[in-house]
Amino acid sequence: MVIKVKENRVSRTYKGGANIDRFFGKENPADSFFPEDWTASVTFAYDSTNGKTEGLGIAEDGKTIKDLISGDNFSILVKLLDSAERLVIQAHPTLAFAKRFLNSNYGKTECWYFLNCADDACVYIGFKRGASRKKWEEAFYNNDSEKMLSMLHRLPVKKGDFVFVDGGVPHAIGAGCFMIELQEPSDLMVVNERFTPSGREIPEQRLHMGLGYKKMFDVYDYTCYSFEELKKKYCPEKKEIAENVYRILGNDLTDKFSMYLLKHNAQLNTNTKYRIAVVISGSGEINGAAVKKGNRLFIKDEQTVSVNGTTDFEAAVCE
Repeated sequence: MVIKVKENRVSRTYKGGANIDRFFGKENPADSFFPEDWTASVTFAYDSTNGKTEGLGIAEDGKTIKDLISGDNFSILVKLLDSAERLVIQAHPTLAFAKRFLNSNYGKTECWYFLNCADDACVYIGFKRGASRKKWEEAFYNNDSEKMLSMLHRLPVKKGDFVFVDGGVPHAIGAGCFMIELQEPSDLMVVNERFTPSGREIPEQRLHMGLGYKKMFDVYDYTCYSFEELKKKYCPEKKEIAENVYRILGNDLTDKFSMYLLKHNAQLNTNTKYRIAVVISGSGEINGAAVKKGNRLFIKDEQTVSVNGTTDFEAAVCE
């Protein structure tokens, strides 16, 4: 089964999304507080309460991704994310922490593949040498965002870059980043800033997930890195594993998900029941389905993913 999925925008506290509009070929693209498209999701967004059901992915035929997996386990969430402003400083729980303290079968390890970036785009990730839990807590209670950012590595990013973010690792996506985000299927996070850079207040529950301020600091991984150590650990280079098939992320970094890049004429063979494909550029076919830039596909029960397209055709495959 190969089926296209519909647009599925989700509200967040930061502004962005114009690049998603452009990616989908919309006229008059504009930033808003719907800067993410939860392309393939069986997960409700954090704020989905009182009848709100943001987050669940919907196929072109109107069925939800939940319908299509028929009670199976779907252990990934694929998003498009576009930041017009820096996101708040945050971290996500590991699987072990989420199971023990949050009654969740998933943490939120994630990764980012950058589709386009502003000239000065960057992300902040991982503690520098000399940072500590004591200093981190003090900066939070003093509402000192600049101090917190100074304890994190500033990593410049550009189109085609990749960053892996393990559970517990502090991070903040900078302005001007348009990416595919592949992650565990949860919306769990702790936030180290009470206000977004544009001044929106973060609800207290969102800061600590109900854990309380003392416990929220247990989420963070306080390992400190040099810049070179950080890049080596979290910024692997893609590797060509077959003709026109590149592994962006494999099981050398995580057992939770994988990501591949397929170019104009390629085949990916893996023993995976469910996959999500995002057409990054060009036009062509994926397993016989006609596709073009901006299309997203839910793929079920197909051992091989075959692409055939224009010379500029590229598709990311997440599983």
